[in-house]
Amino acid sequence: MSALASAIQSLVNVRQTLVQRYSSAVITTEAILMYLFLYGPIVLLVALSFNSSRSVLVWEGFTTKWYRQLFSGEIFAQIDPSVAATALWNSIQIAVVSVVVALVFGTMLAITLDRHEFPGKRALRGLVYLPIIVPSVVTGISLLMFYQLVGQDLSIWTATAAHIMFNISFVTIVVFTRLQQFDRSIEEAAMDLGANELETFRYVTLPAIKPGLIAAALLAFTMSFDDFVITFFVIGNQNTLPIFFFSMVRQGVTPGVNVIATLILIGTVALVIGANRYQRVT
Repeated sequence: MSALASAIQSLVNVRQTLVQRYSSAVITTEAILMYLFLYGPIVLLVALSFNSSRSVLVWEGFTTKWYRQLFSGEIFAQIDPSVAATALWNSIQIAVVSVVVALVFGTMLAITLDRHEFPGKRALRGLVYLPIIVPSVVTGISLLMFYQLVGQDLSIWTATAAHIMFNISFVTIVVFTRLQQFDRSIEEAAMDLGANELETFRYVTLPAIKPGLIAAALLAFTMSFDDFVITFFVIGNQNTLPIFFFSMVRQGVTPGVNVIATLILIGTVALVIGANRYQRVT
């Protein structure tokens, strides 16, 4: 009986080892495939921006001539510079206005969620995440239907209002996280020394959460500047830079489009990394 039990235990151990080994292999394979699906097209776009061929289907060799043409203005000679400049200005204007407004209201909301208890607080925290969780196409269609319902003409300002909506969520989440790491005893010490609530916020709380505010602003600016789906539904007949590039791509993907998209990608990643590092260091 002991020999039989030992043999059965050995079989069980072998089975568990095989399950763990193959389960790990399956999970690793799934992770690799997922990352290839998500980031493969981005890597391909960056690689094609250095392709000496004008065709995206044929690799003829490495070159930087498309970047030289971009900085010399040859690429922009093929498009209407006034249209491109207007699209760029619209993107910057929407991003800056939405960041400023979202920073104010998002900070107020984060402080409310961190400092106060009230009925429906958990539900409100859930609503904060809703604009991030809901697919952009659903948000865009919903806002378009709302504007039509209230009789609001689509313009750059309807797009700005839409960006303020989802940027408030990003700002609230980042600032709330910073407030969770804040030592409240410093505020209490300031008030014990005679500072009122406004002075305490200005000279104690605000400097302490400043890294979170800067990180939130950079993240919100990036999300607003790069947004295409929601903006496409609510901006009407005006352009932003992503919509302008989309109209260029519809006529055919050219090396110039790949170069500009690569530079925007680098700028976006740099902003996100910079915001993350600034928040950690300070």
